[in-house]
Amino acid sequence: MDVRIIVETTADTGNKRTHELRRFSLSSRGHGDMGLKLEDAKDILGQLQKAVLNAQVENISQAHRRCTDCGCTRRLHDYRTKVLDTLLGRFRVRVPRLHTCSCEKGERGSISPFSQLFPNRATQELPRLQAELGARHSFREAARILETFLPCAAQHNTTVRNRLGRVAEEITEPEPEPVENNATTSHPVTVLVDGAHIRCRPEYQKRHLDVVVGKIEAGNMCRRFGLAPQAAASPTTQLRHELVALGWNGRRSVTVISDGEAALPNLFRGATDGKVRHILDWWHISMRVQHVENAIKGLLQTEDFPGVPVIFRKPAETLRWYLWHGKVQTAGTDLQWLIADCASLSKQDHAVRDAASRAIARCNDLYCYLANNMDSLTNYGRRYRKGLPISTSRAEGCVDDIGNARMGKHRRMRWSPRGAHNVAVARAAVLDGHLSISNTKRAA
Repeated sequence: MDVRIIVETTADTGNKRTHELRRFSLSSRGHGDMGLKLEDAKDILGQLQKAVLNAQVENISQAHRRCTDCGCTRRLHDYRTKVLDTLLGRFRVRVPRLHTCSCEKGERGSISPFSQLFPNRATQELPRLQAELGARHSFREAARILETFLPCAAQHNTTVRNRLGRVAEEITEPEPEPVENNATTSHPVTVLVDGAHIRCRPEYQKRHLDVVVGKIEAGNMCRRFGLAPQAAASPTTQLRHELVALGWNGRRSVTVISDGEAALPNLFRGATDGKVRHILDWWHISMRVQHVENAIKGLLQTEDFPGVPVIFRKPAETLRWYLWHGKVQTAGTDLQWLIADCASLSKQDHAVRDAASRAIARCNDLYCYLANNMDSLTNYGRRYRKGLPISTSRAEGCVDDIGNARMGKHRRMRWSPRGAHNVAVARAAVLDGHLSISNTKRAA
C-alpha cells in the first residue's frame, strides 16, 4: 500500500501552497506491521512541523512588513538564521530583520519580529512539558521520556532543570492586589499547612531543608502550594498570590490550621496583613492525650499499685472530651491534679516510681503544649459538626504528594534550596492541573 502525505497552507492573503510531505509504502502482510511505527510517526511529525513552521514564518514576516501606525511598508534590512526549539523538533528558520518606520519614535534601527515572539528561542509548549515531566520524574528520566516519544532535539537533564526553574518563576510572578469582583468567594478560606524535610546538598552545611506545603480550601475549590522559604524571593507574596487565585478578596480573615509551629501561621500573617485566625491541629493534640492515657494505664498496671485507680483513670479518660469541647481550663486543672497525684508516688518502690515519672513527663508535655498554644485552641466538636476542617491531615497528604513523592529519601537525591523551591512550586501546579500544556497560551 502506497501512502502520500500532502500539506496545504493558506496564508492570510489567500495564497495557497501545497507541499508533499512524504511518500512511503506500507506492507499489508501480517498483523505485526499494521499501522505506523514510532520512528516513522516521529519523522512525519517532524516534517509536518517544519512545513507548518516555515509557512508561519513567511506569514508573520509579511504581516510585520506593514507599519500598524501609518500603513507604510517597512524596508527589509537583512535575513538571519534562527534556531527555534519546539516540541516536535529543533529547526533553523530564515527570518527577516526590518528597518523601523519613520513614524516610529525613538532611535532608528532594525527590529526582529521573532525575537519578540520567542525571546527564549523556544515555543511555550516545550518548557511547560519539560517542567511537568521534571516535576513528576527525575530530570534524567524526563529527558529520556521526551526523546523516546517525541521527535524533539536531544534532551539533557540540566536543560529540563533550568527550564523548570524558569517556569516556576513565571508561576510565582506577583499579581495585582485583590479587588472585589465576581470571582471572589463568599466561602470561608481555610489553609491547611505543614512542613516537609528535604535532604540538603553538603555544601550548604546542614542536613535538611524546610519546605512548606499545604492546601487552601474555599467551599468546593482547593489549591495546593509548596515553597522553600529560604529560597523564595518573597514567600508572603507567593502565598498572597495563591490566596487571591482562589478568590480571597484581601479583607476577609483566613483560618490557618497547623501543628503549632509558629513560623507556619506567621507566613500567612505576613501575606494577609495579620488577617489570620490560627487553629491548632486536633490530631497532634489527640496524640499527646493518647500518650498520657497510655502512661496512666501503664502506671495502674504496675504490680502492687498503692493508689486508688479511679483517681488516676477518670481524669486521663476525660481529657480528650474536655479538649474536644473547648473546655481547656478544665483539662488543664485535671492535668495538674494528675501531676500532683503521680508525684505523691515518689516514695514507692522502683517500678511504681518509674511509671509515675513517665506519666508526669507525658502530662507536663501536654500541659506545656496547650499553654504555648492557648490562643489557638477552639471548640473542635462545634467545628466538626459544621463540616469545617479541624486537622492538617490533607496537608500531610500534600507532604507525600509534593515533597516525598519527588524529593523524598528513596529518591537518593540532595537538593539546593533553590532547586527544592522550584520543584515544589512546579509539582503543586502540576497536581492542580495548572501546568498542563493544554493551558498554554499560543503565541500570536
